[in-house]
Amino acid sequence: MAGDALFKGNCAQCHAVNDVVVGPALGGARKRRPETWLRAWVRNSGKLVASGDEYAVKIFNQYQKQQMPSFQLSDKEISQILDYVESNEARAVGLVRLVE
Repeated sequence: MAGDALFKGNCAQCHAVNDVVVGPALGGARKRRPETWLRAWVRNSGKLVASGDEYAVKIFNQYQKQQMPSFQLSDKEISQILDYVESNEARAVGLVRLVE
C-alpha cells in the first residue's frame, strides 16, 4: 500500500495514527479539517500559521510553537497517507470493540 510507505517515510517520526507523539495523532484528520486545508498544512504549515488561520495557530501553540516541516507531496500522495491513516484508525476501533 502506497500510503503505508508514504506515512512511514514522511510522518511516522513525529506522528502516529491514534497516539500523540511529537505531533498530534492523525486519526480523524479528515473529520477535523477539509482535505484542501490538510494539503496546505502538509505543504507549508508555517504559511497557514502566519496567515492567522485559527486552527493552524491553535495547533502551533498547542505543540510548543514547533513548526512542522514542509513536505512537497502531491495531492494523490497526501490522499494516500490520509487513506492509510483512516484504515488504521478503523482497525484500532475494531480492536477495541473486540476487547470490550
